[in-house]
Amino acid sequence: MKAMDEEKGVLRWGGLAGILGGIIFIAVFVVVIVLVGPDPAQPEGEIMRFPNIRAARTVEDSLYLAVLILWIAHFLALYRALRGASLAPAIFGSVIGIVGLGVLAAGALPHVATAPISDLYHAPGATPEDQATLVLMWQATQGIFDALFGVGLLLVPIGLVAPRDGHARGTGLWQGFWRD
Repeated sequence: MKAMDEEKGVLRWGGLAGILGGIIFIAVFVVVIVLVGPDPAQPEGEIMRFPNIRAARTVEDSLYLAVLILWIAHFLALYRALRGASLAPAIFGSVIGIVGLGVLAAGALPHVATAPISDLYHAPGATPEDQATLVLMWQATQGIFDALFGVGLLLVPIGLVAPRDGHARGTGLWQGFWRD
């Protein structure tokens, strides 16, 4: 009897974690739409406005991390519920789900990697040549992360390009849909 109560408790908490994660995920998109807004059209626009949206990006990334942690708990509860029916698919699904969440967590790294570039760009002694070089570094950093996540490898050959690649501009919401 105690095992059945524990099983129900795990499933209840796992379900609540999944639901709460979904609600916070929607809040992430609201933060991006309201506080961050659309990306600027010119390449240097992103680095120029980064200090103004740094706090919003920090809130966005923190909420996003909370979502991913909650979804890990949800996947583990799903594993526990499904392991009795068929162990191999339960393990496979859990591993694939958690690896996918790890990839999504890595999607927030560009904001962390580009923050120092923004600091150098806005430093008092930065010359226009330095700033032009830092814009190129910013774009290269974005390109590296896009290549690591397979965005360029998967979407370019079939004629689609994610908004982060610089070929199309949209709001953070659309970027999130493309990337995720």
